[in-house]
Amino acid sequence: MIGIILIILPLIAVSIAVVLLVNNTKKKSEKKETFKNETFSENEEDTEENYMSIGMSLGMCFGAGIGSIFTNKFGLFSISYGTCFGMIGGMIIGMAIKKSDSI
Repeated sequence: MIGIILIILPLIAVSIAVVLLVNNTKKKSEKKETFKNETFSENEEDTEENYMSIGMSLGMCFGAGIGSIFTNKFGLFSISYGTCFGMIGGMIIGMAIKKSDSI
């Protein structure tokens, strides 16, 4: 039973990541089309960015750290699963937070 779960979990993680990536690129392409039709300053275009890459990096680091804690119990695969799920969690959190104009 555990073997089946270990096979299915990466497939689920990859499919969620692909869906989020396609959705994000679709939204960005729609925004670029609207920006081409209207005139905006550079400052307004910068506010549409989010912290996705920073969230993915931090999530990957924290996931690898948490996965290494469980190495003795679940084996070396726990580091790779922790990295994958940490990266996905960081990406979701980073996409939810928009960059503010005040910095």
